[in-house]
Amino acid sequence: KVITVLVLILFIVIVTVGITIIYKSYSEPNEIPSVFGWKPFIVLSGSMEDTIIPGDLILTKEIDALELKEGDVISFFARENESTIIKTHRVKTVLDVNGMTSYVTRGDNNITDDAQQVAPGDIISTWSGTRIPVLGDILSFLKTKTGFFVCIILPLAAFFIYQLYKFIMVLLDYKKVKWFVNI
Repeated sequence: KVITVLVLILFIVIVTVGITIIYKSYSEPNEIPSVFGWKPFIVLSGSMEDTIIPGDLILTKEIDALELKEGDVISFFARENESTIIKTHRVKTVLDVNGMTSYVTRGDNNITDDAQQVAPGDIISTWSGTRIPVLGDILSFLKTKTGFFVCIILPLAAFFIYQLYKFIMVLLDYKKVKWFVNI
Protein backbone atom coordinates (compact mmCIF):
# COMPACT_ATOMS: atom_id res chain seq x y z
CA LYS A 1 0.00 0.00 0.00
CA VAL A 2 2.86 2.39 0.81
CA ILE A 3 4.51 1.63 -2.54
CA THR A 4 1.24 2.41 -4.35
CA VAL A 5 1.00 5.77 -2.60
CA LEU A 6 4.64 6.58 -3.40
CA VAL A 7 4.17 5.63 -7.06
CA LEU A 8 1.02 7.78 -7.21
CA ILE A 9 2.83 10.75 -5.65
CA LEU A 10 5.75 10.33 -8.07
CA PHE A 11 3.30 10.14 -10.99
CA ILE A 12 1.51 13.31 -9.85
CA VAL A 13 4.83 15.16 -9.47
CA ILE A 14 6.02 14.06 -12.93
CA VAL A 15 2.71 15.03 -14.56
CA THR A 16 2.66 18.39 -12.75
CA VAL A 17 6.24 19.19 -13.76
CA GLY A 18 5.52 18.04 -17.31
CA ILE A 19 2.43 20.21 -17.63
CA THR A 20 4.29 23.17 -16.12
CA ILE A 21 7.16 22.73 -18.57
CA ILE A 22 4.84 22.47 -21.55
CA TYR A 23 2.75 25.45 -20.39
CA LYS A 24 5.83 27.61 -19.83
CA SER A 25 7.28 26.52 -23.19
CA TYR A 26 4.18 27.83 -24.95
CA SER A 27 3.52 30.88 -22.77
CA GLU A 28 7.16 32.05 -22.69
CA PRO A 29 8.74 30.68 -25.89
CA ASN A 30 11.93 32.74 -25.51
CA GLU A 31 12.55 31.66 -21.91
CA ILE A 32 13.88 28.40 -20.50
CA PRO A 33 11.16 26.87 -18.31
CA SER A 34 12.02 26.91 -14.61
CA VAL A 35 10.20 25.31 -11.70
CA PHE A 36 11.38 26.75 -8.35
CA GLY A 37 14.86 27.42 -9.79
CA TRP A 38 15.11 23.96 -11.32
CA LYS A 39 15.44 23.84 -15.09
CA PRO A 40 14.59 20.61 -16.87
CA PHE A 41 16.27 19.79 -20.16
CA ILE A 42 15.54 17.07 -22.67
CA VAL A 43 18.75 15.40 -23.82
CA LEU A 44 18.87 15.23 -27.61
CA SER A 45 22.39 13.99 -28.40
CA GLY A 46 24.68 11.23 -27.22
CA SER A 47 27.60 13.52 -26.36
CA MET A 48 27.26 12.73 -22.63
CA GLU A 49 26.66 8.97 -22.90
CA ASP A 50 26.92 6.83 -20.66
CA THR A 51 26.31 9.47 -17.99
CA ILE A 52 23.24 10.98 -19.67
CA ILE A 53 21.34 9.20 -22.46
CA PRO A 54 19.39 10.79 -25.36
CA GLY A 55 15.70 10.94 -24.42
CA ASP A 56 16.44 11.51 -20.73
CA LEU A 57 15.00 14.46 -18.87
CA ILE A 58 17.68 15.99 -16.66
CA LEU A 59 17.14 18.42 -13.81
CA THR A 60 19.55 21.30 -13.48
CA LYS A 61 19.79 24.01 -10.84
CA GLU A 62 20.65 27.67 -11.32
CA ILE A 63 24.10 28.44 -9.90
CA ASP A 64 26.58 31.29 -9.70
CA ALA A 65 28.98 30.50 -12.55
CA LEU A 66 31.98 31.52 -10.48
CA GLU A 67 31.28 28.61 -8.07
CA LEU A 68 31.87 26.01 -10.79
CA LYS A 69 34.79 23.64 -10.65
CA GLU A 70 36.36 21.01 -12.88
CA GLY A 71 34.12 17.96 -13.20
CA ASP A 72 30.81 19.83 -12.85
CA VAL A 73 28.25 19.18 -15.60
CA ILE A 74 26.74 22.42 -16.87
CA SER A 75 24.08 23.51 -19.33
CA PHE A 76 25.10 26.53 -21.36
CA PHE A 77 24.39 28.55 -24.49
CA ALA A 78 26.70 27.75 -27.41
CA ARG A 79 26.91 28.92 -31.02
CA GLU A 80 26.69 26.17 -33.61
CA ASN A 81 26.02 26.54 -37.33
CA GLU A 82 25.19 30.23 -36.87
CA SER A 83 22.49 29.55 -34.29
CA THR A 84 22.39 29.45 -30.51
CA ILE A 85 21.79 26.06 -28.92
CA ILE A 86 21.91 24.68 -25.39
CA LYS A 87 24.56 22.09 -24.58
CA THR A 88 25.10 20.07 -21.44
CA HIS A 89 28.76 19.09 -21.04
CA ARG A 90 31.34 18.57 -18.31
CA VAL A 91 33.76 21.31 -17.24
CA LYS A 92 37.25 20.03 -18.07
CA THR A 93 39.26 23.13 -17.15
CA VAL A 94 38.56 26.41 -15.38
CA LEU A 95 40.64 29.17 -16.96
CA ASP A 96 41.48 32.49 -15.33
CA VAL A 97 43.27 34.88 -17.68
CA ASN A 98 43.79 38.44 -16.41
CA GLY A 99 40.86 38.08 -14.00
CA MET A 100 38.52 36.78 -16.73
CA THR A 101 37.12 33.32 -16.03
CA SER A 102 36.09 30.91 -18.77
CA TYR A 103 35.47 27.19 -18.96
CA VAL A 104 36.71 24.48 -21.29
CA THR A 105 34.01 21.84 -21.69
CA ARG A 106 33.63 18.43 -23.30
CA GLY A 107 30.92 15.83 -23.62
CA ASP A 108 31.83 12.60 -21.81
CA ASN A 109 31.39 10.68 -25.07
CA ASN A 110 33.46 13.14 -27.14
CA ILE A 111 37.18 12.74 -27.77
CA THR A 112 37.99 16.46 -28.02
CA ASP A 113 37.14 19.55 -26.02
CA ASP A 114 34.42 21.87 -27.30
CA ALA A 115 35.78 24.39 -29.80
CA GLN A 116 34.52 27.42 -27.87
CA GLN A 117 35.26 28.27 -24.27
CA VAL A 118 32.20 29.04 -22.16
CA ALA A 119 31.87 32.48 -20.59
CA PRO A 120 30.17 32.77 -17.16
CA GLY A 121 27.30 34.71 -18.77
CA ASP A 122 26.50 31.78 -21.07
CA ILE A 123 26.02 29.31 -18.22
CA ILE A 124 22.39 28.48 -17.51
CA SER A 125 22.63 25.90 -14.73
CA THR A 126 24.48 22.92 -13.35
CA TRP A 127 23.27 19.32 -13.50
CA SER A 128 21.93 18.02 -10.18
CA GLY A 129 22.74 14.41 -11.02
CA THR A 130 19.05 13.61 -11.52
CA ARG A 131 18.00 12.08 -14.81
CA ILE A 132 14.66 10.54 -15.63
CA PRO A 133 15.00 8.01 -18.45
CA VAL A 134 12.57 8.26 -21.41
CA LEU A 135 10.59 11.17 -19.89
CA GLY A 136 12.32 13.57 -22.28
CA ASP A 137 11.05 11.56 -25.25
CA ILE A 138 7.53 11.57 -23.80
CA LEU A 139 7.59 15.34 -23.23
CA SER A 140 8.96 15.90 -26.73
CA PHE A 141 6.01 13.89 -28.08
CA LEU A 142 3.57 15.90 -25.93
CA LYS A 143 4.87 19.12 -27.47
CA THR A 144 3.80 17.96 -30.94
CA LYS A 145 0.25 18.52 -32.19
CA THR A 146 -0.33 14.76 -32.39
CA GLY A 147 1.03 14.20 -28.89
CA PHE A 148 -1.10 17.00 -27.44
CA PHE A 149 -4.19 15.57 -29.15
CA VAL A 150 -3.55 11.94 -28.14
CA CYS A 151 -2.43 12.60 -24.56
CA ILE A 152 -4.47 15.67 -23.57
CA ILE A 153 -7.46 16.35 -25.84
CA LEU A 154 -8.54 12.72 -26.42
CA PRO A 155 -8.53 11.74 -22.71
CA LEU A 156 -10.39 14.96 -21.80
CA ALA A 157 -12.98 14.26 -24.50
CA ALA A 158 -13.40 10.67 -23.30
CA PHE A 159 -13.78 11.87 -19.70
CA PHE A 160 -16.37 14.48 -20.78
CA ILE A 161 -18.38 11.89 -22.75
CA TYR A 162 -18.28 9.46 -19.80
CA GLN A 163 -19.45 12.16 -17.39
CA LEU A 164 -22.22 13.17 -19.81
CA TYR A 165 -23.33 9.53 -20.02
CA LYS A 166 -23.40 9.24 -16.21
CA PHE A 167 -25.40 12.50 -15.97
CA ILE A 168 -27.97 11.25 -18.50
CA MET A 169 -28.29 7.94 -16.62
CA VAL A 170 -28.91 9.82 -13.34
CA LEU A 171 -31.58 11.96 -15.07
CA LEU A 172 -33.29 8.86 -16.48
CA ASP A 173 -33.26 7.16 -13.07
CA TYR A 174 -34.68 10.33 -11.50
CA LYS A 175 -37.51 10.46 -14.07
CA LYS A 176 -38.33 6.77 -13.45
CA VAL A 177 -38.56 7.35 -9.71
CA LYS A 178 -40.67 10.47 -10.25
CA TRP A 179 -42.96 8.62 -12.67
CA PHE A 180 -43.53 5.76 -10.17
CA VAL A 181 -44.20 8.21 -7.35
CA ASN A 182 -46.86 10.01 -9.40
CA ILE A 183 -48.82 6.81 -10.17
